[in-house]
This record gives sequence, structure tokens and C-alpha cells, in this order.
Amino acid sequence: MKINSINNFMTARPIQKFIFKGAVENPITPISKINLNQPETDVFEKHSAKSDVQTESKIASKVDTNNVKAVSAEKIEEKKEDKFELPKDKEFKKPVLATKEKPYCQFDQEKVDLFVNAREKAIPALTEMLNNAKDEGEICEGLYIANSMAAENVKGVDKMYYGTFSKFNEDKSPNVQSLLSGVYRRILVPDTFGPLVKMLANNIKEPHQEPPFDPNESIGGAILELIKAPKINPL
Repeated sequence: MKINSINNFMTARPIQKFIFKGAVENPITPISKINLNQPETDVFEKHSAKSDVQTESKIASKVDTNNVKAVSAEKIEEKKEDKFELPKDKEFKKPVLATKEKPYCQFDQEKVDLFVNAREKAIPALTEMLNNAKDEGEICEGLYIANSMAAENVKGVDKMYYGTFSKFNEDKSPNVQSLLSGVYRRILVPDTFGPLVKMLANNIKEPHQEPPFDPNESIGGAILELIKAPKINPL
């Protein structure tokens, strides 16, 4: 009887399929699609490549910086080598100013030749020499060297007028006036014309007392050269 009742139940009510709506409305996300905030392979490769590029650029910049420092050091060494300096172990003769017995100045020609032969490289040393001159002898020596360099067409001597030669425009020494006007006669800077005329006028108004020579001859000669110069022609 029990078996028959079971069979009747099985045949009378067939098995039905049950579908859970919750499973349809909120399906479970497959594990393969879950994002665990890990970069995909191509993203990781791009990041790695970017890191490599940044590392290489840093290394390259360090190499470039080292190269720049090396080049700068070489340039500094070259500048040191190009800088003109008188030999420190050499003792030169002191300048001798003009007197009535010897109406001319005397300078150490070896020292003068060192400046002249160094040409443009000696301009800074000559500028420093004149700017730091302590007495008439040192001023005259510097002016004589400048005149010798100008005679050899050394470039840049004319630019020394502003800030160096011009400081001696009011000097009353006949030695300084003669040597200074000699330099002006060679460099032919237009701005020297006025100071030379003023210098000559003051000497005429207040003549030198028993000078070893007449500085007005040198001053007048420089003025005439400036007047004759076609590029200047101050009159």
C-alpha cells in the first residue's frame, strides 16, 4: 500500500522546476571578472616602460650634468692659462721720471715687451695696473705701456679710455700729460678732444714751473691728429 501511494504521488504531481528571482535579478559576478584593483598586463607593461624611461632620463641628465661640469672646468682652466701675469720671480727696474738733465722717462723695456707681446690678453693686467697705480712713476709706466701696445695695433686699448685713461685728464704732472696725450694721439677716441683742449688751456693759463720738457707740444699734436681724423673731425 505504501509503495502504491508513493507511485501515485509521483505520477499525479510531476516535479516542477523552481527559479529563484533573486538569482536572476542579482546574478553572482563571475570570479574572473572581479576587479581587485590590479593593473592588467598591458597597463603594467606601460607603467614599467614609463619607469624605465624616467630612470634612463635621470641617468642621462646626471651624465649631461657631469659633462657640463667637466666642460666648465676645462673652460676655467683655459681662462687661467690665457690670463696674462708678469713673472713673480722676476724683479723689474723701477721707472725713472724725466729731469732737466735727462728730459725723458726711462722704463724697463723687458717689462714693456711682455705686455706688448701678450697683446689683447694683457689688457686686463694693464687696466688693473693703472687703476691701482700709487705714484706718478707707476702711472707714467702704465701709460707708456699703453702707448706701446697702441703702436702695435693691439685691440681694446681705445676702450680703456672710459674708466681708466680718463681718470688722469686733470693731472697736472707734465710727465703724465705728455704720455697721456701720446696715448690719445694713437687711439683717437672722439671724447678725448675736449679734455685735451682743456688741458692745453689750463697749461697756458697756469704754465708749469721749469718743467723738464714742454708737455704742450704733445698735447697740441694729439689735438691736431683728432682734427685731421676723417671719422672724428670734432670742429
